[in-house]
Amino acid sequence: MKLEKWYKEKLREFRDDVDFLTETAIIDFTEKIVNKMQKMGMSRADLAGKLGVSKPFITKVLNGNPNLTIRSMVAIARALDCDLNLEMCPKGFEIRTFAVAKKIDTGKFTESFNPVVGEGEYASAA
Repeated sequence: MKLEKWYKEKLREFRDDVDFLTETAIIDFTEKIVNKMQKMGMSRADLAGKLGVSKPFITKVLNGNPNLTIRSMVAIARALDCDLNLEMCPKGFEIRTFAVAKKIDTGKFTESFNPVVGEGEYASAA
């Protein structure tokens, strides 16, 4: 139990640290890449081929390369048949997203269509 308490204290201590938050974002992105590759049955060599890069580059990315550009992130997402979606929200809140399995005909919506409940409002991460 002492280790768990220590861990929770360290998380509280570093919750606003930019380096810690950066590492968290890198881990999140690389986990999403790996999960999508597994679902697609795609190897590192396959992804490298789609991107026109070397397999060692993909290994570097999946090991948490902190120097990825947004351009590289978009290219990786597109190679995995995905879109990259970057979000920001107020501190203390959490963004939850979902994907719709069916493509939506956006021509059916008017300019007033807003899929967000209460524009500018956020749900609490309680």
